Amino acid sequence: MIRRTDYQQSDIDLEVPLISIIVPVYQVKDYIDECLESLLRQTHTKLEIILVDDGSTDGSGEICDRYANRETRVQVLHQDNQGLSTARNAGLEFAKGEYVAFVDSDDVVLPDFIETLYELLDEYRADIAACVYVKCSTKKMGYIKRRLLRASTERYEHASIGGISKWCEKLKKRQELCMTSEEMLRRWHGKYKKWETVVWNKLYRRSIFEGGKEGILRFPVGWLHEDILSSHLFIANAERVVITRKTLYLYRNRIGSITNRGMTERLRNENLQAQRERMVFFKKRRYWRACLNLLVGYMLHVVWFWCKKR
Repeated sequence: MIRRTDYQQSDIDLEVPLISIIVPVYQVKDYIDECLESLLRQTHTKLEIILVDDGSTDGSGEICDRYANRETRVQVLHQDNQGLSTARNAGLEFAKGEYVAFVDSDDVVLPDFIETLYELLDEYRADIAACVYVKCSTKKMGYIKRRLLRASTERYEHASIGGISKWCEKLKKRQELCMTSEEMLRRWHGKYKKWETVVWNKLYRRSIFEGGKEGILRFPVGWLHEDILSSHLFIANAERVVITRKTLYLYRNRIGSITNRGMTERLRNENLQAQRERMVFFKKRRYWRACLNLLVGYMLHVVWFWCKKR
């Protein structure tokens, strides 16, 4: 890959694109500072950081305003509480960058998160770049981040930190893998499922959302499982997808987050409905291997939900 230090300053100004980072914000006053500091320390500095305050009442919105007042790259949108999808969609409508990333406001990214993913898109002429992520508690996040930073010069060390499963080790001994969107869809929910559904471990060309095989795309409003309904559509609107074994994103597991809320009857039903709608997409395209993978996953969820209810 071409590193930024290989360019002259004038070349950087001319060739480095603006990248929009969309951060939905809701009731995260204890975590938003750490998230924003990690974004402001990105080695790719030509950024607009769009904070969408989704009706926070705990002071998170005021923290966002404070950052916007001191840093020109930070912009804040305030809206009534309408949910994660609406916040992301509002950020997309506002964004001016040629590339777009989504970061959750209680998570942390490594300094080369944006630069690495952008270079992958440029090198492989891809439309979506994805990285490995680590799920960790607040208590362990600082420790894992320090280990990752120390290991940044080791080619494969990223893939063995934080309890990442063995699927990553089974990849060929290269740090990146590029495939067409059809190849990835045909293998959906299989070998690469750790990269697939979540949106916050990726960098997208803006054109993914503005048109393609699936038309203009936005996040479905009113769903808590919006990633299940939209991630495969984003891939379908791409030509190529590239993935890297480097761990660049730290996902915070915390009490009170959407993923850690109690599984109510509504959430169970919504989750299963979203999975059924996704299976319809793959069935129409006759991606039978993916259909089988999804069916197995669906049945496992049904059994798991049934056991949780007992």
